[in-house]
Amino acid sequence: MDAPVSATDALIAAGRRLGSRGFISAAEGNLSIRLDGERLLVTPTGRRKDELTPDDLVIVRLGHEGPFSSRSGYRPTSDLAIHLAVHAARPELGTVAHAHLPASMALTLAGEVPDPTALPETAYHLPRLPYLPFGEMGSQELADRIAAALLDDRDGTQAPPSAVLLERHGAVAVGRDPEEAVNRLELVEVLCQTWRDALLVRAARATVGNVETPRPEKSKEGA
Repeated sequence: MDAPVSATDALIAAGRRLGSRGFISAAEGNLSIRLDGERLLVTPTGRRKDELTPDDLVIVRLGHEGPFSSRSGYRPTSDLAIHLAVHAARPELGTVAHAHLPASMALTLAGEVPDPTALPETAYHLPRLPYLPFGEMGSQELADRIAAALLDDRDGTQAPPSAVLLERHGAVAVGRDPEEAVNRLELVEVLCQTWRDALLVRAARATVGNVETPRPEKSKEGA
């Protein structure tokens, strides 16, 4: 059975958006959308996510071993375990999105973990951003930790997180639909870019001190 056109179009648009923002390179990143209680539509492995066609997307049946493949012959994303685990833990979600966000990978490689409450936008939309130590890509162990982090409601006192930061592996975000999930990935990367830039400014000040702002010279003729 084919996937609904709306779901197909939404995943393709989300993949193009990830590419246009510079959030993915080569065949990085993956997305899924829940079609119904039994099926997910997921992006394939081995294909650029900003160059997908409808025939490249793969329908995965929950609770079935597969194998699954797209009409163009591609297998599901190698991170399928993440999507299966998160959708199982949070059945109310529509979409799971994962990207190797460049600034987030740089910060976590340097041992830095940004605080989402530092910026008004992330404080409002992503007040909790769990950080997970590195796990083998595609492993069930990593998938289970991501799902558990996205399920944590602090014993019912807080809403579960909408994104998680992965050490040297970007981030995973969830949402009602691909647009909301990618919005949250974008906010994670803005936070990481701003945190990185603030560290650079502080390092520059510590090295050379405060630099006086250049002032334009007055025109001799207009003086």
